[in-house]
Amino acid sequence: MQRYTRMVPALAVVAGMGLPASASDFCATPEQTKQVRAFYATNPGTMPPVAATRLGLPEATVVSALEPEQTASAAGSHFAEIWTAMGEWKEATFLIMKGANVFEIRSAVGKGTPSTKSQYYNIEYTHPLRGHLRLDLYASIYAVSLPVKDKVGPRGVLFYDAEGASVFGAFISGDGPPPEAAELAKFDQLMALIRSKPAVCARE
Repeated sequence: MQRYTRMVPALAVVAGMGLPASASDFCATPEQTKQVRAFYATNPGTMPPVAATRLGLPEATVVSALEPEQTASAAGSHFAEIWTAMGEWKEATFLIMKGANVFEIRSAVGKGTPSTKSQYYNIEYTHPLRGHLRLDLYASIYAVSLPVKDKVGPRGVLFYDAEGASVFGAFISGDGPPPEAAELAKFDQLMALIRSKPAVCARE
């Protein structure tokens, strides 16, 4: 699996003033959609954080503007069901960006359960990736399948907060060796699951 560090610069996130933002506030306008699709036409397979930085757009806006067959979206409230489905994957590379730092963790997806004492969703301590998530702060979820000529392009799921910034992502493929066919089939099933939910933005 490739190292995404070379591909993903840090993203600066500035909280806006006034009323809290919602996931739909980051749906791409027609002009932004043209901008994003023109970028990907000449830069196929570019990771969304990279595209967002180059285009000067929120990352959630970038993924909302991808071609319909390249993305699927759902509200953050569907996290638990989607996370459980991701547990069928053999492994994923989890991408976490904090300030100027990029962390990559190769891990299976551990089971999660809501805490009975707090607002956290707890990931069991059975795999390298573990921890405590605030699902109430997740606004949207996007699965992306980015085509690249003559090879398997990036396929992954990205989780966004109410400011349109990525909380983290989980990828089964990148520039490295392609995943097994069975793993690609599992990703396609997950994408279908997400497509069965109401989309964050109107589909074109």
